This record gives sequence, C-alpha cells and structure tokens, in this order.
Amino acid sequence: MQGIAERDTNPIVQLKITAVETIDKLRSETTGKRLKSFAGYFNFAFSYKVVFLSDMKDLREEDFDIEPEEGVAINASFMLGNLISKPGCLKNLMTVMRKINLSIMVVSEVEGNHNSPTFVNRFIEALFSSLRHYSTILLYLTALQKGVAQDKKNSMENREGIHSIVAAEGYERVTRSVPISVWRAFFARFGLVELELSTASVYQACLIVEQFSCGKSCTLDTNSKCILVGWKGTPLYSISSWKFN
Repeated sequence: MQGIAERDTNPIVQLKITAVETIDKLRSETTGKRLKSFAGYFNFAFSYKVVFLSDMKDLREEDFDIEPEEGVAINASFMLGNLISKPGCLKNLMTVMRKINLSIMVVSEVEGNHNSPTFVNRFIEALFSSLRHYSTILLYLTALQKGVAQDKKNSMENREGIHSIVAAEGYERVTRSVPISVWRAFFARFGLVELELSTASVYQACLIVEQFSCGKSCTLDTNSKCILVGWKGTPLYSISSWKFN
C-alpha cells in the first residue's frame, strides 16, 4: 500500500480490496478495519469489502464491484491448493477471473508433491517427501519463534497435514500440495501465462530475510520465472505471477 502510494508513475486514485472468505468472515472484516486505518495516511480513496461464500463454486463476477477502467490484481495466497480436491471450484474460479479482466495474479503455494490418488504412492511420498517437508517447516519455525504454546500449535497443524496426506480420502483429504510444474500445466489449460517477478520485488524479499538472525538459512531460488522459498536448500513454497494471454 505504501509502495503504490509513493511511486512516481501511474499514481492511483482509489484502492479497492475485495476479500473472498469461506471460513472466517469476522477475521476478514477485522483485517479490513486495520487496512482502512492505515490507508488514511495516504492520498487516495480506499474501500474494503468481504464476500462470504459457503463454497467457492458460488463465486460470481457480480461479487466484485469493478469499473471498466479499473485494473484488477488477485493475491491467491495458499488457497488454490485447498481447492485441488474440488476441481469444479477451481474451474469456476478460473472462469470468474477471466470475466473480471484480470491484470495480474500472484500465487503463493506449498512446493510439495502430496497428491497421489493411491494410498501406497501417498504413503511413499509421506516417507520420502512429506515428512522431509514438514520436518523442515518445524526446523525453521523453531528458529523463528520460541515458546511452548507456539510449538504446540505448530505441532498440531503439521500433524493434521500429515494425517490428511496419509490417512484421509475424498474431500476429507484437504492437504494436496503439488509442485510449481503442476500449477504451470494447470494454468496453461486456462490460457494463463507466467510473468517474471520484478527485480524490485526479489530485492525487497532479500531485505526482509536479512532482518532475521536466522536469515542465512532461508533460501530464495529462481525456478524459471518464479521464486522458491526454502530452508537450508529444501524448497517449501513457490511464489509466481500470472495473467491471461
């Protein structure tokens, strides 16, 4: 928000944020109040709206109040992976994004391979991939945050993720992480092309990492046009940007 307010080219007149929520409407509304308070420091109009849905398949173009001359950016942060078990929802989301004339979409997802349809393959993945992934997450969380309560919370979240991969089936198997190569193939089916992340954004990410005492253990590697965020060389997350061709 501060960056777009201070840029010299293409100054904005109004910033509109629409939060699409399927779980916790109150949390999104609270976030909106904080953002509105912060926006008061800058010289542009600001509005915030929450669209609460019981299911992403109910999302419609009409849920967004978009004027013809407005540019549209989507921040899809760790939400597309939750829809892998619901292909109809993913397809509907892609359709709506095309209708609202998307300018850019930034996607952050877990960089993993935990989506085999058969139990045996998933169990092997859990032994050689998933456990390594989650153990690495625990290592960097331990380095970043100290405290018994936080450790218990992190252990519970990781336990649920591993249980979902190994023991759950159907819609109950919500943890279905796939690598960036799979997302590239999926997005290509809908006419999305990958954009290279700007040098400025990568530089900013490096500056943030350097602020932490354990920052040297965090790795930022390029994979074609995206960035892989890792811990001591193990990729954990991918960050990529897309637009319709």
